Amino acid sequence: MEIVFFIIIGIFAFIWLNRKSKNNYESENTFSELSFEKEDYRMFPHIEKKELTLEQAISKIELVVQKDDFEGTTSIHFNNITQNDYKYLPMYFKQIGEIAVSHEHIGISFSIFQDRIYLDIYSNVQEMGLAKGDQLILLFENGEKIDIKFPFARSSGYTKSNTYPINESELEIFAEQKLDKWKLISSRKNIYIVGNNSLFFELCEIKEKSMAQEIIKYLAKTIKYKHLNKTLYNTVKPT
Repeated sequence: MEIVFFIIIGIFAFIWLNRKSKNNYESENTFSELSFEKEDYRMFPHIEKKELTLEQAISKIELVVQKDDFEGTTSIHFNNITQNDYKYLPMYFKQIGEIAVSHEHIGISFSIFQDRIYLDIYSNVQEMGLAKGDQLILLFENGEKIDIKFPFARSSGYTKSNTYPINESELEIFAEQKLDKWKLISSRKNIYIVGNNSLFFELCEIKEKSMAQEIIKYLAKTIKYKHLNKTLYNTVKPT
């Protein structure tokens, strides 16, 4: 009887130990569902994204007045337009996929040199050199159009630039109307690009077409005011 008793005890002990071992195995090998946050594609993930209000974007813009005592000239231009050290409003036109936007763009700004008002155009697009004879067509929401053909050779480099002397009536359109879309044509290469200011690169600190439209109007109004009030910059200290 004692032998039978110990055999029964042994069987129960084996069953109990086997059950505990099985429960431990199941506990160690039961995986909870892992959740991953979807991450947007970014070219510069290490740089913090910034998004300004219209008031913040305008207050950030700097008006730069430079006098040259040697040649007796005065020039006025802008800086910090939507991005630090940008002298122009970047206008993007090429989208990659559904999220990322290409860094390729043209830029638009205004300046004064020797009492003449200029529309300044920039481009970091390799194929669009802003050469003499190239054409920029700007369409506004009210149906007005400004058609520019560059009369001068461009300045070269990574960011190309060119200028176009505009009259007061053309400046008035920029100041009062909303730019809707634009087309830049290379006469030499017979190619063109089109944009409507609805795309923004991740480093650009504005994200709305309406803000871009208001910033262009602000730039034009500021240049118009400075041109009408020449004494405001003729008395600026030389730099």
